[in-house]
Amino acid sequence: MNTTITEVRPASAKEWDDIWKNCDYSTYFHSREWAEIWQKYTHGKMRPAAKLIRFSDSKTILLPFSSQRILKGVAKQYISSPAGTFGGWLSKDDLSEFHKILLYKYIKSHYYNLIWRLNPYNRFENSSQIEISEKDETQVLNLECGFEAIHKNWTMGHSSTARKARKARKAGVKIRKASKQNEWKSYYALYEDSIKRWGKAASSQYGWHLFDTMFNRSSPNINLWLATYDEKIIAGSLCFYAKRHVVYWHGSALSEYFKLRPVNLLMFEIIKNSCEQGYRRFDFNPSGGHEGVKKFKKSFGTITLESPIIKNESTPVKIFKLLKQQHIRR
Repeated sequence: MNTTITEVRPASAKEWDDIWKNCDYSTYFHSREWAEIWQKYTHGKMRPAAKLIRFSDSKTILLPFSSQRILKGVAKQYISSPAGTFGGWLSKDDLSEFHKILLYKYIKSHYYNLIWRLNPYNRFENSSQIEISEKDETQVLNLECGFEAIHKNWTMGHSSTARKARKARKAGVKIRKASKQNEWKSYYALYEDSIKRWGKAASSQYGWHLFDTMFNRSSPNINLWLATYDEKIIAGSLCFYAKRHVVYWHGSALSEYFKLRPVNLLMFEIIKNSCEQGYRRFDFNPSGGHEGVKKFKKSFGTITLESPIIKNESTPVKIFKLLKQQHIRR
C-alpha cells in the first residue's frame, strides 16, 4: 500500500513546541518563539502559519512556516523561517525518501511565493526535484569531541584563536550573560555604532523593538553574551539554543577595543559553555557574502555545510518583478 498524505491542518502551539523540542535536527529558527518574535516585530504583518501534515502510515511532520501579504496585500508570501534563517520541516518520526518526495510535491503545489533556506542538519532536505535559487553555506563547529579536544586544536593548530582569547583575558576583558534591559540597550548601542562603521556593507539592519521583544520573552533559548572591560560593555554576541544546536545569530563590538580581542574571548567562552551543556553543534551562521567574516569563523576550526535558498514564486509575482525591472531601466 502506497503512503499518502491523509491530513493537513493548522498546528496547535502545543504540537509545534513538542515537535520542535524533540526533533534531532531542529534549530531555534524552527521554533514557535522565533515566529512570534517576528510577528510582534512586524506588528502582525508577518504571522505564524504552521501546518501539521499526517501520512497514512501515521507519521507526522510540522511545517513551521510564517506568512505575510505582499504586492500591496494582493498576494501572500510564505517564509519558511523569518530573516532568511534555516527552514524546512520538522518531525519526531523517521522519514523515508518517499515521505520526502510527497512533502516536496505538497510544498511546491500549495506554497506559492515561498522563501526557504534549507536546513543543513536535515539530511532529507536535499533533492534534485527542487530548483536551487541561491547557493549559500554556513560554518559549523562539531562539539561532540568535547571542549578539551577543541581547545587543543586551537592551541596546537594554525589557528590563533586560543592565543587571542588569552590576550583578552589577560588584558582584563570579562564575559557574562546579559540579564537586564539596560544591558540589552547598551548592546544595541554597540550595534548602532557598528552599523555606522559598516555603512552600505551591512547585510541587514534591525530596530531596537526586535531586541526588546527578545528580552521581554525571558526565554531560556535566548542568551545575549557580553564582553566587558573596566565595567564597560565593549562587545556582545546573541545566541539561540535548540535541542542539539547553538547558533550565533548577531554580534557587535566597539572598534576602539578591537585590539583587546573581546570577540575572540566571547566565542571561546560561548563555545566552552555549549560543550558543557551537551550541545552537539555550534553554528556561526551564513556570512552574508563577507569574506572577512567567513575567515574569522574558519579560524575556529569550523566545517562548511551547504545551506542554499529556494524561491518558489507565482506567475503574478514574476510578472510584477519583470515589469518593475523594465520600469527601472527606462
